[in-house]
Amino acid sequence: MTDEIPPLNRPEDLPPISSQADLYQHWRALMGELGFAAPQLWMVMIDGEDRCTPVIQRIEEIPDVPDPQALDSLMTVCSGILDEVLVGGSVAFLLARPGPAGVTASDRAWAAGLAAAARERGVACHPVHLANDQEIQAFTPDDEIASA
Repeated sequence: MTDEIPPLNRPEDLPPISSQADLYQHWRALMGELGFAAPQLWMVMIDGEDRCTPVIQRIEEIPDVPDPQALDSLMTVCSGILDEVLVGGSVAFLLARPGPAGVTASDRAWAAGLAAAARERGVACHPVHLANDQEIQAFTPDDEIASA
């Protein structure tokens, strides 16, 4: 995958997100130049035809470790949207934080927490991505397991 920043187009003009590479390119375009002042969580909804919707949410000032009740509430909202509005759709999350490349214990806790909450609520969820001041990467199952 290239680290070149793709153009940021309107959601309806973006290509479908049908692979890990497509999702990486989507996040790369959305993040632009990397560098973050504080940890934050980004969420995008993807419709049943693999198209990104205009629903893009950024949650700022997230704690170092996710709160299970907050994650459950987030997945309840996602489940409602996917069950009633975007039938057959999915959700994608990106954790962004300041600092160097690499995966921290906090990063792992967020990835594992999001993945577990999505599974528990039956929310179709793409692999969680991490952006820091140097790179964007997808969490692997090993990253998630290491935090359990």
